[in-house]
Amino acid sequence: MFIERGKPEEIPKGAIRLTRDEVQEYMTDLIRKWPNTMELWALKHGNPILSSAVVLSSSVILNFYRKKLQLRNYGRFTLFLPIVLAPSIFNQIYQNTVTTKSIILQEDCPICINTQSMFIQVGTGIVYPLMSTIGGTYMFASKMSTFSLKSKGPDIVKEFALHVMKISRPLYNRLTAFVIGHVLLSYMISHYQMDNFEFLRIKMLQQQNEEIEILRLSEKNQL
Repeated sequence: MFIERGKPEEIPKGAIRLTRDEVQEYMTDLIRKWPNTMELWALKHGNPILSSAVVLSSSVILNFYRKKLQLRNYGRFTLFLPIVLAPSIFNQIYQNTVTTKSIILQEDCPICINTQSMFIQVGTGIVYPLMSTIGGTYMFASKMSTFSLKSKGPDIVKEFALHVMKISRPLYNRLTAFVIGHVLLSYMISHYQMDNFEFLRIKMLQQQNEEIEILRLSEKNQL
């Protein structure tokens, strides 16, 4: 079955109308059951690859601050869940429900889809892990007395910010590399996902034309 977007007046007679949810469900099932994995590798495995990249950058960020604040093994699992595991899950969910959905439903332009994917990747792979790591590790550091603030009142915020900036300097180069890596990876994956989907649409159209030709020949032989 070949699926195409169209205005009500453009829909030919005998065509089956599908809702957006029905189209997404049908195409997702078709992609999952496609026999040749390499032909649709980006649609099948692209989002898990992006999620794995989030795990990598989140782990590096977390381990950096844990080492700087001398947390040793204290709170390792407690921090791992919200800082490493959670963003990787959110990344998978957002990439599936935003980027892949836009590709399947052909709702946005290619640049828009690339941009959506890049924002999701940087947000879940850099911004969220960095903010949550700073909050979580400093909280545990204050409990272990490996970090304490001497100032009082409004100066506490200034002292805290200066301390974070000071210990974060060695991480700047890695953060820059991670940002560039996430942007390039998400762009590449979303680009190939769109290529895979176009390949799939062509295959569906060819299959439909073959079925129509077989049906036409069958009717001709019966006459």
